[in-house]
Amino acid sequence: MKKIIFFLIIFPIIINNNCLAKIKKIRIGYLEAGQFWAYDGIYNAFKQSLKEKGWGNKIEFPPDAHFSPGWEPEHVPEYEQRARELMERKDIDFVIAMGTAATQALLKVNNGKKPILAMGVADPLASGFIKSYHDSGIDNFTIRVVPNRWKIMFEIFYDVVHFKKLGIMYSDTKTGRVYANLKDAREVAKEKGFKLIEYNKLSTAEELCECDKGLDYLISKGIDAFFISSLVCFDWTKSDVQKLMNKLIKNKIPTFARDGSSYVQAGALMGFSSMDFSAMGDFLANMAIQIFKGKKPRDVNMIDRPSPKIAVNLETALKIGFDFPVTILIASDEIYDKIILPSNRKFK
Repeated sequence: MKKIIFFLIIFPIIINNNCLAKIKKIRIGYLEAGQFWAYDGIYNAFKQSLKEKGWGNKIEFPPDAHFSPGWEPEHVPEYEQRARELMERKDIDFVIAMGTAATQALLKVNNGKKPILAMGVADPLASGFIKSYHDSGIDNFTIRVVPNRWKIMFEIFYDVVHFKKLGIMYSDTKTGRVYANLKDAREVAKEKGFKLIEYNKLSTAEELCECDKGLDYLISKGIDAFFISSLVCFDWTKSDVQKLMNKLIKNKIPTFARDGSSYVQAGALMGFSSMDFSAMGDFLANMAIQIFKGKKPRDVNMIDRPSPKIAVNLETALKIGFDFPVTILIASDEIYDKIILPSNRKFK
């Protein structure tokens, strides 16, 4: 009888412990090199999608496991330090690498066990992060991949404008060259027959004064088009981007913005239409959920194939004396007839 009573008392405790193990929240760590508006958009869309898919109460994002050291050169060593901390922490189950620099740091200290999901990376294959579009090459690592996205971008820009000298700026580091999509730019330049004029003297901080100097150099070299890549000096929340835009417009230089229609609305001639953060968030959330359920990161499909969409600005075209072909206007997804600066810009 005593044994039966003992069993009845202990049994519920065993059941409760098992239930607690099952409902234990997945704790997610996060690393980015520094703040960037697109990172915020991707991350927020990812978290919102997880919530909508019923995972809101099953995961948590500890504030003390969210790192963003800064883009300045003195902060670069901290990327690897924070990456190692996230990989070694026993209370973190899953890690998000946001951007090229953060992904590079995490893979450098990878323990081969804790799942890593990378997002916001300009070109995973060119960065050497994956073995191929179909295989990450690392069991605990996966990443969203859009094949040939940036090469198509340069091809579209050339086919519309037919420039002879395309200007491009970047910091002369592996990460900086990837952010500028330099490999694709050089390939398309060779295929189409235009000259690529490069300015590679930016620091990793990519400050406004550096970019302003870079534009002066490129203009002096006779560029007749400019590619706006993912540069901190072109981040409206951190820099006086209007100064750079005005200089380009004043010199009647057509521009292509790779990071969304907010740049086109603010004065770029054309560019990719707004990043669909919600669709991107859904794709990334589905990747994460598969891993949460036990799938090996390397076995998760990495390829996303969103259709390229184009935005154009008619006021900018008028100011620089450019006539859009009718076929382009018909095919464009977003057409702005005025230059309107972003409401979240730092300098007003």
